[in-house]
Amino acid sequence: MELKGDFYQIGVVVNDIDLGMDHYRHLLGLGPFWRLDTDYEGRYRGWRGRFANKNAFTKWGDVYLEIIQPVLGEGNAREWLETRGEGIFHLGYAVDDLSQRPSGAECVFESWGATLPNGDAAVIHLDTVPQLGYFLELSDRALVNGLSGAIDHFLREAGN
Repeated sequence: MELKGDFYQIGVVVNDIDLGMDHYRHLLGLGPFWRLDTDYEGRYRGWRGRFANKNAFTKWGDVYLEIIQPVLGEGNAREWLETRGEGIFHLGYAVDDLSQRPSGAECVFESWGATLPNGDAAVIHLDTVPQLGYFLELSDRALVNGLSGAIDHFLREAGN
């Protein structure tokens, strides 16, 4: 099954959000970064509970870079950081249908920080690590459009 959506984001996990922003700023000239810390209910595999992350966003060419420092919760960002270290752990796609499961990939993460009108999570991660080496994030297109608009507005105001 072909994934129907638009690639829009590279997700990177770090131990420290400030050091992570400095690293990408100095190494690749990225930034400025728009900060958005999150605190929401969700599920990762068999664990359900509260997640909190420090997040920073900027443009990286035609896509967005999301830097994530896990603070609270047993999610895939924390697991990745603890087992593999810092680096890219997901690629994000804006989609109209979050029920897609390319090659039968299992949904292992759901964020209820934003929900669809029916109450389902508007952001999920599929376990494509065995096939691709990273998770696929599927996000509702309307949510992505709002987030992208906020980042773009911040970057315009910052002069980028």
